Amino acid sequence: MQFSMRIISKNFIENEIKNVGFSADYLEIGLNKHKFLSLKVENLRAVEANILKQTALSCSCDCAVHRNCIDCKVEHSDCILSGTISQLINVSKKLRIQPFSMSRLSDDILKQIICSKNFAKSKIMGILNLTSDSFSDGGEFLEFNAAFRHAELMIEQGAGIIDIGSESTRPKSLPVEEDIQAERILPVVEFLKKNHPDILLSVDTRSSKVANLVLEAGVDIINDVSGLKYDKNMAKIAADFGCKIVIMHSRSNPCDMDDYCNYKNLLDEVYNELQKCCNSALNAGVKPENIIIDPGFGFAKNYEQNIEMLSRIEEFKSMGYELLAGVSRKRFLQRLAGVDTPKDADDISAISGAYLALKGVNYLRVHNVEKTLCALKFARAINV
Repeated sequence: MQFSMRIISKNFIENEIKNVGFSADYLEIGLNKHKFLSLKVENLRAVEANILKQTALSCSCDCAVHRNCIDCKVEHSDCILSGTISQLINVSKKLRIQPFSMSRLSDDILKQIICSKNFAKSKIMGILNLTSDSFSDGGEFLEFNAAFRHAELMIEQGAGIIDIGSESTRPKSLPVEEDIQAERILPVVEFLKKNHPDILLSVDTRSSKVANLVLEAGVDIINDVSGLKYDKNMAKIAADFGCKIVIMHSRSNPCDMDDYCNYKNLLDEVYNELQKCCNSALNAGVKPENIIIDPGFGFAKNYEQNIEMLSRIEEFKSMGYELLAGVSRKRFLQRLAGVDTPKDADDISAISGAYLALKGVNYLRVHNVEKTLCALKFARAINV
């Protein structure tokens, strides 16, 4: 009988290994030999990079380093370590007995292996803008009854979280006074807590004063688009209340953020800047499990940068925190779809939502809940 051969989709490796009759007792060990992972290690000393490369080669992995590491003509090098999960575990074990910072690197490799396996179903966060100048629906829900109706509609359509904001962060927008923010938000929070107690509530604000007021009213999540940089008291407020906090990457303020799109290496810089913000939160007492990171689509990123970040979104899961993405109706999606208005980008926003769900993003911040839920049903059906 003539044999045949085909490529197996990576999401179906486990089922296919079971189907060939592989021993169930060794399934996890077997799976680790069939799953491949590439890790970037930044700023190792040349001697450390050489140790990592030789250790990797001894475990049948590979490690790309600067060409002048071998003769130490460079002081530092970034490294790309690649191999199967099983091979990388062996690298981690061998590094533990090596000098310099290799023991800590050993722990970090194991952490990244865990992060690569973490996958959660995406939750829909419906956007409720109580603003007069939002880029998408400014003024539509500024009146309370309209806000209540729209929130309830999003809940009926499948939103598990309502994200309430009263300060536009579109390009060129200006800050809104704290008292005005609170005056707009608190009646909506009170209404939703009373009529929909099972729904999680998030408030989009950069102000610790507003955060304190809404958390006292029962809000579950604070969504800070400044990454805790606008108001230095925000991290302490989040720590004191023990709430979840969205820490988003941004540069400068919405009024001039389009002037700060200069990156030498987009992913490296966004990742490292976001990590610093998270470290500030941890130092203030915020628990790691309460941190949600957001790479900040549209905030100090141009069209090409947003597309690159979207294509590499899963890299942010390496931080070990829950991940949120807000691409809904953004300018780069409008341009990609060739449409002129934000609402015309609902279809491509929903498609993007399915893609993000397949990449393991935990929260999708969206305007059109109905279309997003339909896209998520598709993503969940084909994802294993």
